[in-house]
Amino acid sequence: MGDKSKRPVEELLLDILEEAIEEEKSSRARYLRGYELAVDEEAKKMFQRLAQDEEAHEHVLKERYYQIKKRLGLKVMKDL
Repeated sequence: MGDKSKRPVEELLLDILEEAIEEEKSSRARYLRGYELAVDEEAKKMFQRLAQDEEAHEHVLKERYYQIKKRLGLKVMKDL
């Protein structure tokens, strides 16, 4: 018989997704700062592209997060 103290896998996945979303936000902010500081256009474009990638990653992670919350019948108490 399984250990009842173990959390359901989907709840653990929600924790992982929350952490990943925060990391994407942090990375995006870092790249936007690089964009602001960059002098040459090539570097600015690179940082801008990286920031856009992080924003896209965040969007994908949030979609999955909300799907799991909905499937579990949990309310979304905070905006990620």
